[in-house]
Amino acid sequence: MGQPCYITWDTHNSKAEIGYALARTHWGKGYMSEAVKSVIDFGFDVMKLVRIEARCHPNNTGSSRVMEKSGMTFEGILRKHILVKGVHEDVKMYSILSEE
Repeated sequence: MGQPCYITWDTHNSKAEIGYALARTHWGKGYMSEAVKSVIDFGFDVMKLVRIEARCHPNNTGSSRVMEKSGMTFEGILRKHILVKGVHEDVKMYSILSEE
């Protein structure tokens, strides 16, 4: 099915990035939103993070909804941030802070 996890962890700045993938057959059932909330709680409670980030493709409305349901805030578009199959693509950046 898939599960969220921390894909980067910057201990000096007390921040980390969440990444996740979910099989299409499980989309729209709330599984990933619930799992991402648990990973965020772990990051703040156990890892003592101050900031947690996540990114997605601008057209990935499902992933955007997961981040928003998990309490993350849309920060903006990182223009031509990643190279995908030879093409530089934009990404949407979301975050949540420990005090939120």
